[in-house]
Formats: sequence, structure tokens, C-alpha cells
Amino acid sequence: MDTAETREERFRHALKTLISEARAPEDALVRLLGSQQCLSELTAGKRLPSLNEATLLGAFFGVSPAQLLQVTQPSLGVSLRLGTVEGIHDVAEAVRHASRLLTVDRLTRDWGFTEPIEPVTNFAPSKVWHHAKAGERTAARLRAYLGIDDLDPIEELTELVESLGYPVEYRSLPRDVHGISVPETRETEASWVILINSNDYWSRQRFTLCHELCHVLQKDTGQVIVDRVETPENGPERVANNFARHFLLTEDALEHKLSQHGCISSENAAAQLISDLMLTYGISRDSLLISLREIQAEITRSPYFTYCEQATVSEIMRVSGNRELWDELNDARGESIPSNRLTQQVLNAYSSGLVSLQSVADVISNGDSNLARSELSDAGWSFPEDAGAAKI
Repeated sequence: MDTAETREERFRHALKTLISEARAPEDALVRLLGSQQCLSELTAGKRLPSLNEATLLGAFFGVSPAQLLQVTQPSLGVSLRLGTVEGIHDVAEAVRHASRLLTVDRLTRDWGFTEPIEPVTNFAPSKVWHHAKAGERTAARLRAYLGIDDLDPIEELTELVESLGYPVEYRSLPRDVHGISVPETRETEASWVILINSNDYWSRQRFTLCHELCHVLQKDTGQVIVDRVETPENGPERVANNFARHFLLTEDALEHKLSQHGCISSENAAAQLISDLMLTYGISRDSLLISLREIQAEITRSPYFTYCEQATVSEIMRVSGNRELWDELNDARGESIPSNRLTQQVLNAYSSGLVSLQSVADVISNGDSNLARSELSDAGWSFPEDAGAAKI
């Protein structure tokens, strides 16, 4: 008689053990999974969890889906840096969406549809114990690795990150979440998808994207990293914050701009300096003020810079005569913008009949296949009745 446990039984045992050890309240798990029926089915071992359910349970208990299911297959890292069940629950849909994007990325790459990349496999981020120095040195190394001069602004940041092989999507996230980076581990390699809150201002989005890129470069695998407004100042966050600040605006570039503007003797002059730096280097006002304090602490103690700290960014831009340009840069704020890299990959695979319309929809229309069909039709695609994919 075969007494070997089935995968369902092994999962049920693992789940019950985790629930017992964590003393997890049932109502919290019901909220996490969406219904009492789902929880009952899983705890009774009637079925295995879906990828989405395994992702959420892994996030809640701090284990990987593969460990939960006791299998060796590509899986999302899921140790969310969050302190509450509610914190996990409000980003669940975004994590599910990212998992679908990772699936499409893996599938299209397996078929050979990979956009050209600037490989960073040989790039070595700094691992010094001093978090601020680690971030600054990693930023300097990446600029040198990519051949970016210290005085040059990084104008097309999204395109740069995607050229390294990491899809970036702008979408609406919970109000206190700036960005999410989600890895999928496959054997020894990790793929990443980065989600940026489209509701944030342009400069905040750029800072967040650099912050998430640092998590990727530092190989913070095994985690779905959710960066919130109130984020504990732990080691990885400090490294990422300092990386973002110095990657966007080097110390040499800041000192060069300071010398160009000369003595700051009025609120208007301070606003001119702040707006010039923000618009030229695409850095957030708060990060810029931190950099100024580090280089010239005395200048930021003047009442003119106190004004720049307390005024809204829109007011600073108005005073400096840059309000129209600032509004233009934020024109796409709130819009969902899919990854251009992943869009090209999935459309190339789709036109060859190798992936479904649903895969295209997961990338360009948040999973809505009818909307994807409409958008493709408007762009000139045809849909043969008997074909699984469209031809241009």
C-alpha cells in the first residue's frame, strides 16, 4: 500500500504548521485569500493554492511559494517588508499583476523574443558596511559602468532601466506606496518587474525608480519589496535612498550648479536654484535638500532655503518661472503606462502565433483581453478567426 503523501497533503500540513506557529487569526487569512471557502479548501487539503494564493500566503508567513508547496520551480520571492496584514492585502492585486508580467517575460524570452539589453551581470555593487557610502559608491560605479559623465543628467531613466533588462510599468498603487519591485527566481537567475506609482509627481517617480533599481542591483532576491511613505530606515532602504540620490545627481554636478548660481540672497534666487536642479537632473525636492545639506550645510540654514522647504513644489516652479514646464512633465501623472520593453516582446511573440491575446492583455491592458483587442485593432492589427494570434 502506497503511504506517500500527496502534494495537497504536504501543503495542508505546511500551512497548518505556519498558521499555528504564527498564531494567525482566521479572519486575517480570510481577508488575505478573499473568502472563507478558499481558506477552508486549502486548510483541508482539498486542492493546491493558485500562484496568486501561494504568493499572498508566502508574503504573509515570510516564506517562498516553492517552500510552501515543496517544489522546485520558478517562483516569486515573497517576503514583504511590511508589518501588518493590511499592508500585504492592499498591494495584493499589484503583486498578482507583477506575477503575470513575470510569466509573460519568461515565456517570451523562452521563445527567443528578447529585446536587446546592456548586461549588468558583471556589475559589482558596493557592499561596504556603511549604508550611505554603499549607496553612493554603487551609484558612481554604475555611472562609470554605463559611461555616464558625472556632470550629465540621466534624461531617459525608464528607458535606461529597461535597457538593463528590467521591465518598468507605471500604474496606480495605494496612496502611501511609491513603488514595488518583484523578483522571480529561476534556478540561479532572478528576473525583476518594477512597478511605479503613476499618481506620484515626475521627480518622485524618478527617485523611486532609481531606488528600486538599487534593490535589483544589490540582489535583494527572495522579497517582494514594497516601498511606502513610512519605510523603516533599515540597511537596504538607506543604501537604496543614497544610491538614488547620487545616481541622479552627483556631488560634482551639484557643486557645478552651485557655482553657476553664485550667492543665494533672496527667495527668488533660491527657487531658481532648486527648480534648475530639479528640472535638469530630475530629482525630488526633498532629496535635493538632503544633498545640499551634505555639501553646504550653511546655505540650507538661510531663510531662503527654509522657504524652499516649506513652499509647495508648484509654488517654487511658479516663482522661478518654470510652472508651465513642471506641469508638462507631470502631464502623464495618474496614467497607466505599460512596459515598452515587455510590450515589444509580447507583441513580437503574438504576431508569430506563439502567445495568446491574454498574454498581450496582461501587459498592455491590465488583463482585459477585450480592451487589448480594441487597442490592437485601432493600431491596425487583424484577427483571423481561426488563428490564436494576430498578424499585422
